[in-house]
Order: sequence, then C-alpha cells, then structure tokens
Amino acid sequence: MTQDAFIQQLRHGLRSLPKQVVDEIVADYREYFGDALAAGRSEAEVVAALGDPVKLARELRAQATFRQWETRRSFGNLLQVIVSIAGLGLLQLLLLIPFMVYLLMLTIGYVVSSGLTVAGLVTVIALGSHHVFGWPPFHSVPFSFESSDVRTDQPASGNANSGGAKDDGGARLAIANMKAFQVDGDHFVLRPDAARRISIVTLAGPIDIRNDDGKLKIDSVGGARDLFKVGPDGTWSIAPADIIALDLRDDEGDKVSVARIGAGAKSMAWDIRNHGDHVSFVQGADGSGKSLVVRSGSESVVIDRDHLAIRGGSDGAVIVGSHGSGIGAMIYGFAMLVAGIVGLWLCLWLTRMTWRGLVHYVQRQLHLITARLDEGHAA
Repeated sequence: MTQDAFIQQLRHGLRSLPKQVVDEIVADYREYFGDALAAGRSEAEVVAALGDPVKLARELRAQATFRQWETRRSFGNLLQVIVSIAGLGLLQLLLLIPFMVYLLMLTIGYVVSSGLTVAGLVTVIALGSHHVFGWPPFHSVPFSFESSDVRTDQPASGNANSGGAKDDGGARLAIANMKAFQVDGDHFVLRPDAARRISIVTLAGPIDIRNDDGKLKIDSVGGARDLFKVGPDGTWSIAPADIIALDLRDDEGDKVSVARIGAGAKSMAWDIRNHGDHVSFVQGADGSGKSLVVRSGSESVVIDRDHLAIRGGSDGAVIVGSHGSGIGAMIYGFAMLVAGIVGLWLCLWLTRMTWRGLVHYVQRQLHLITARLDEGHAA
C-alpha cells in the first residue's frame, strides 16, 4: 500500500471528527512518512509498521474524543468516547449493550423514584391540609345525594297536594302519589281526611290525629295544635323546624316517618313506603343526604359515604370507596415519600459510581491505545 492510499483510508476513517482535527492528524502522519523515507525506509515498510489504517483511524478517533471530553467533561462527550472505544473490537461492543440497558434501568429508576416522591409529598400535604384546615374536601364516593333533588313526576300547580311547589330555599321533598302527605316549599302539608293516623311530636308538645270512617279524633298536649295552619280545603301545614318526629299512615298501607337526629332543623332521618317502594335516607344539617336506601321488591340501591350497592334480584354490584379518618392514606403517603427519597438517593449514588467507573475504564483503554500507537511509531 502506498503512502497516498494509506492517508486516504486514514482520512476516510476520521471523517466523523472536525476537519481541523483531521487535517492535523493527517499532517502528522505525512511528516512521519517523510522522516521515515528520509531515513532510507520504503513506504511499504512504514505502512506495515503503522498497521491497518482503518483500525488506526478508530484508535485515533477514540483519542480525539477523549481529548474533547477532557476539555468539556459531560456525560454526552463521555458516551462518545465509550462508543469510539466500543468500535475497536467485538468484546467492547458486547459490553456496551448491557451498559445501555443499565442506563435505561437507571433512568426508569429516576422516573419512578421522582414519581413516588411527588405523589407522597402531594398526599401528605393534601391530607395534612385537609385535617388541619378542612381543605381540600374529600368524599369517599365521587358523587353525593341531596334530598332536595328528589322530585315528583306530578305536574306542578298551586295546590299543595300536587307536590310541585317551588323550592323557597329549604329542603323540598315531594312524595309522588301520596294524598295524605306532601312537601310545599318549607312546609309539610298533611290531609288528615286521607290518612288513617298521624302522630306528631312538635316543639310545643305531641298531637295525635285518627281518622275513624271520616271522623277526625284529635288528641294534643300543650300548644301543638296552634303550630298548624288549617286551610279551607282541609289541609294542615306545619314548618319542619317545629317537628321533632312525625309518623303518618294511610288506608293504602303507605307511610312516612320523619325524625330529627340532630340539633339542626334540617338534620332528619326519612323512611318512606309508597305503593310497595321503600326509600330511606338521612338528610344532613347542611341539607345534603349522607345516605340513601331505595328498595322496590327484590331490587335495591344503597348509597352512603363508603360504598354504592346495586341489587336486582340475584344480581348485584358493590363499589367500595375509601373510608376511615385518612390515617391509612397518610401512612401510604409517608411510605411513598420515603420510598421515593431513598430511591432518588440510590439512583444518585449509582450515577456517581457509574461515572467514576466509566472514567476509569476510558482512561485505561486510552492508555492501551496510546501504548499501541507509540509502538507503531517506534517500529
């Protein structure tokens, strides 16, 4: 092989390097050829001493990338050095593949650890803020039931028996197809002539109304009767705030039971049986229902703060939400936070050890390459 052919192959092997670097390397080897020829050696002898120009280009390329990494130490430049060294032989290439897999796993470790850290931190802060300040609010089941949303299918009219009166701001419960009991705005409207018996405990005392074949028998204590407004059509109306408990039954077997369960006027428990259907729910002090039970024959729907259960005959479905005081969720949050921090520390430690190992490996390989190049020049 002639000098020009050797230089041409060498230049081609160095084409990935900057042109200025390639020109300097080519100039050095032309000078080396000139000195050898001046000493009486032939081009063939010099080429044989230098070896394969393709392999020589790989070694020189590894040296050049190593110098570039020494000038600017970054992971990208170090990776270029490793790739250059891997191109020198099959063994290095086989080592490079597991190393790339290792880097991929390390990257996944960073992502997972960061995710656990962020999730744990958000959970701890959110639950801590919820328990201390009451914000943000959490609901076990992602929907709520409000008793004021229960409406009748009857057409609206001005008659209290229609069940379609407008809501004046209080909780409105419309009982469909019941003649003896309706809700009109902020009043309970009763028809004693359509009921069999009505027992009410008011703030002023108890009152009991019985219907014996169209004849009303009224027993009251204190000023309970004065709390009612009797209309010309025979309806009795009373504000729910004046009632402690109410029990109404009619001739068709329907019943309505209402009982106050808290200090607030709107904190009541309802139990309604109407034409074979059974509805029970708890109306909170803020007017929102905390639980709902609806039964019709073998079919039922149960909704409370912890679960939703739907059953139709022999088929059923249950959705269970989170419950409790949130201590378990707080523990999970702390566990995620600790796991994320430990994972990040481990990833950082592995990164540091990997960096040191790579630098040591690259320096050792470049030392071997430099020694081989020096031997070729000396030959």
